[in-house]
Amino acid sequence: MAGEEIWHMVEGKRADGLPSIFRIRELAPLLDRRQIFVVELPYPTLVESRLPDAAAYRRLATFEEQWLLPACAALDWTFVATKIEDGSAFLYVYGAGSTTPLIEKLSPFDGALGFFGEDDPTWDEYAALRELLDAAKAFPPPPELPEPAPRRVPVKRAQTVTTGATAKRQKPKPKPKRR
Repeated sequence: MAGEEIWHMVEGKRADGLPSIFRIRELAPLLDRRQIFVVELPYPTLVESRLPDAAAYRRLATFEEQWLLPACAALDWTFVATKIEDGSAFLYVYGAGSTTPLIEKLSPFDGALGFFGEDDPTWDEYAALRELLDAAKAFPPPPELPEPAPRRVPVKRAQTVTTGATAKRQKPKPKPKRR
């Protein structure tokens, strides 16, 4: 399908063992967009993993859908990845020209936003993200687990005694107790 965006989720670990989650867009570098711009959106961490809770994920989705994507579309920037770790989400975009208009559009969302930009004419940062993605794709899929066998519960069955044309059910006789 023409124009279809493909995004991948990749789970990783930092050098200190804490988890990192990446969402990486699959696309060919657009070399006319020579600058990388990273937006840092902090979130509170109350869990040991230091990953966001459900409310923080919803806030990140709101920022992305209602602020970042419209700003990128209006200013001709390309959103390529998100990295989530240790109390911050980092959103990576590539574009050309001044980052000031992008900062002006995004800043009202939260005064705690951080902004980092630098020249990256060969998309080296995106290449590092793609290496991570390619390494994740190289892992074989996890084996499918067999369905657990149904648990069988032993059942005492009544004995059937046939006498003529009718059948009677009798309960098993209890074993005599020893004295």
